[in-house]
Amino acid sequence: MNVESEITELKQEVARLRQEMDQYRPFLNYQPAYEDDDGKPCSAYLTIRCTSFQLFHPSDQCRSQVNIMCGEDGAFVSVMGKDQKSRIVMEVDKGVPELSLFGDDNQYRASLRMDGKEPTFELYGRENKVGLQLKVLGDEGCGQVGVCEAGKPRAAMKATEFGGIISAVHDDGHARITMASTVDNGELLALTPDMKVGVKIAANSLDGGLITVNGQHGHAGVIISHVPIGGLVVVNDSHGKIAASLSPIAEE
Repeated sequence: MNVESEITELKQEVARLRQEMDQYRPFLNYQPAYEDDDGKPCSAYLTIRCTSFQLFHPSDQCRSQVNIMCGEDGAFVSVMGKDQKSRIVMEVDKGVPELSLFGDDNQYRASLRMDGKEPTFELYGRENKVGLQLKVLGDEGCGQVGVCEAGKPRAAMKATEFGGIISAVHDDGHARITMASTVDNGELLALTPDMKVGVKIAANSLDGGLITVNGQHGHAGVIISHVPIGGLVVVNDSHGKIAASLSPIAEE
């Protein structure tokens, strides 16, 4: 090969490299080392502009390990397992940030989400059904814990401004028994399927405890309480009117 041919080949190679650099230039921006406004040295860095970015296994260039994507509604980062299925997903979709963990079966196992002012943490069982949910409610800042069986609510614990509430829940989402507390009293309520109070145990009377057993229409059938002179038992008829009572005789 003569000198003239080599020069021609070099020119073609340079032209090809320039063309490739022109293609890369919109995506790459190199900033050499510099000093900031205070005179402190700053390291050089490279900025990559793209909407999709992948990292591959160092010894297997066909196996991606991290995917980073972004679009009009937000950003998405996925960390893969050995099977190239997502194990950790971080995303911001329409302003809602969420961190999700997946099992070997590619099913949800855990999710941490911030929806408005309410952070939520959920653990999942089979078929992506919620097993446990922890939540902080809005401006109130009150915590709430829900325990489920295959997505069906079973128990709930909630903090309120005045105390706390613990409930056992049926498939329909309605409580069957509830325990509540405030600064002044505590109550245990057993509810019927139509959400009427069947039994109430409370410590809110002036002299101690109170037990009320209601009929099917919600009227009190039996009341056991305490009065200043001793115990009190009241038996009502089906209309809620007193049929009999038992109390100690006041000493003269």
